[in-house]
Amino acid sequence: MMTPIGRYEFGIDAYLTDFRGKATLPMIGGFMLQAATKHAEERGFGYSAMTSQQRVWVLSRIAIEVFEYPKNDTVMVLKTWVASVNRLFTERHFSFEDEQGREIGFAKSLWASIDLVTRKPTNVLELDGLSDYIAEKENQIEGMTKIPALKDDYEVATDFVVKYSDVDINKHLNSMKYIEHFVDVFDIDMFRENEIRRIEINYISEGRYGTKLDILKRTEKDNIFVLEMKDGDMTVCSTRIIWD
Repeated sequence: MMTPIGRYEFGIDAYLTDFRGKATLPMIGGFMLQAATKHAEERGFGYSAMTSQQRVWVLSRIAIEVFEYPKNDTVMVLKTWVASVNRLFTERHFSFEDEQGREIGFAKSLWASIDLVTRKPTNVLELDGLSDYIAEKENQIEGMTKIPALKDDYEVATDFVVKYSDVDINKHLNSMKYIEHFVDVFDIDMFRENEIRRIEINYISEGRYGTKLDILKRTEKDNIFVLEMKDGDMTVCSTRIIWD
């Protein structure tokens, strides 16, 4: 039996970094998805096992905190583990380290298992072996909090149409593409002077190929913003971004 905690290394390549030579938040999110996929696959509850049962994992909520963004030509180490399981969700945690083993960030995520045909939730507790890999490991990140709906005092920051490079295997907006579109709302000068220290995302519905989505934005404080991705009147995703 494998250990509950998986450890994965990712190189920070120059062509993937931003203008400061640092890993971007969507890049780190992509590493998280790769680590989660490998961890689950190696332990028997990954993509292969799920699709054989006509199921698929869907990311429901996520919170990421980064204290220091890795620089070009360094290695980022991600550790991931299943923290808890109930009928509807499994909670997966992450820790981020540099090459010397120094912790530079943490993340928490909530995943649902849905039926591939009906797109309705299935019972996570029915998955063989998943409960055997729950790890009791401390994670220093704060929990995922409720993101308020934007009902007034907001601006329409931008809009986009979901295209080929945005979609995943289900032809829906890739979960990390949400982050890309959200962070692109901010001017490049914001990134010159500040860092995103925390992002919380609540995935509500699926952004479908060819759909026009609006991004609404409200400033809660000088360094805290709430954004919503809307398909007409329907909220697709919401986020809270905290800058430092």
